[in-house]
Amino acid sequence: MTNQPTIRKGRTRPFAVAIVFLVFSFASALSAVEGVRLQPQDEVAQIASKEGPLSIAELIRVALIASGTEASQIPLWTERIEEMAEDLPEVTGEAAVDGEGLLKWLHQNHLTRYREPQTRLDTLLDDGTYNCVSSAVIYFILARYQGLPVHGVLTTDHAFCRIPTSGDDGFDVETTTPFGFDPGSRKDAVESFTGRTGFRYVPPGNYRERRDIDGRELVSLIYQNRIAVLQRQGRWSETVGLARDRWVLAGTDAAAGDFRAAVTNYAAEADRTRRYREGLSVVLEAVDIFGDDHGLEQTASALLGNAVTRNLRAGRYDEARSYLDDDDLVRLVGAEFIAQRTRDIAIRELEDGVKSAGFPEATALVDDALDKGLIDRDRWGEFTLHLWSTRARSLSSGGRWLDGYLFLRDAPADNRELSGWERLEDSYRHNAVVDFHNRFSAAFRRGNFAEADAILEEAWELFPENEILEQDRRALDRQSGS
Repeated sequence: MTNQPTIRKGRTRPFAVAIVFLVFSFASALSAVEGVRLQPQDEVAQIASKEGPLSIAELIRVALIASGTEASQIPLWTERIEEMAEDLPEVTGEAAVDGEGLLKWLHQNHLTRYREPQTRLDTLLDDGTYNCVSSAVIYFILARYQGLPVHGVLTTDHAFCRIPTSGDDGFDVETTTPFGFDPGSRKDAVESFTGRTGFRYVPPGNYRERRDIDGRELVSLIYQNRIAVLQRQGRWSETVGLARDRWVLAGTDAAAGDFRAAVTNYAAEADRTRRYREGLSVVLEAVDIFGDDHGLEQTASALLGNAVTRNLRAGRYDEARSYLDDDDLVRLVGAEFIAQRTRDIAIRELEDGVKSAGFPEATALVDDALDKGLIDRDRWGEFTLHLWSTRARSLSSGGRWLDGYLFLRDAPADNRELSGWERLEDSYRHNAVVDFHNRFSAAFRRGNFAEADAILEEAWELFPENEILEQDRRALDRQSGS
């Protein structure tokens, strides 16, 4: 299952991870995104809609479809199963005898080697390799041929069969081993099962870790295994359709969760590869399938938010805004989300405009942004302090500190309330005074006391009672009085 907001991938828990040759053999609707299927295959949906237990023919057909068997090959493998059924041992009418006899016959004649990934029914029929799911499915089908009552059992990481009898009695059938009939009563069966598969046997009565399932859900585990291996291969788009088939066939909350995880995983991959519209299209179509309890709000908002942010960082403001202007794409996010992202775009445009515009145009842009509520007073202050200090530095180039100071001195009153403004203006005032002092000192050393006096007069009008200038005046007075 998936944890979402950053769009993290989640993995479907496999019962035996499968190696598959994926072939979409049956006509089915695709989403608006090429290659991503969100509607179940027609034939799977038709079989799943049947009332009551599926017939043997329906079980075989849907198990082969779930295995990814090509449509043209289904009759061939169906015939192979029918031939197997003709050779089944005769039934005695005793569930224990017939159930165990079927298991041993299956291993003696058809099941050759356990392979954890091998979940496909057609591959089992072809070369005898199997895992817990494929062996349980073929046992289930053949038990139906023999008229044995049978259902599946699902644990947290494993599946097998059970032959029920009267009352609460019955026999588990661990189909991965020929010793697997009623394994709870046989140490060799449990050891063989665990040694072969690595799974732990969960005995009857442990309702927290096991539950009974019907033929539909047992077959649907083939899809789950195929999904798991596709996830390992990073083939996220292909998992979506298989998860949808599993859900329509099993009809369980767990299968619905797997479909939701497949959609979220696809969205995460679309996000990574910058295919935001495709990802959002799939998520929104899944929302329409789920209805109100879709649980995809965070996935959609994360994908939409990343689409806006990454376009914004690249300076593609129109593209970023186009996502927010699309009523369909934003239908899972709130007005506050849209307003905040819209504001982010406008601020980045403002920042670019301020960088490229001249001083008068830039300050006008910042003031207008404040008036419109695009930025708050603090942000306005940051912009303003930056613009005025940059302009003052430009005016003061070449040692013309007085020009920078006069520029800052004549700034609007609102500027003087900004944090850092007084320190900025003081530094230019000090530098301008030092410039006057240096000019005075140069004239004084040359003995040009009239020029020195004129410099001090000019400086004193601008900076009365300045200590540095007072010291210069006293020095000039002493010289004049000597």
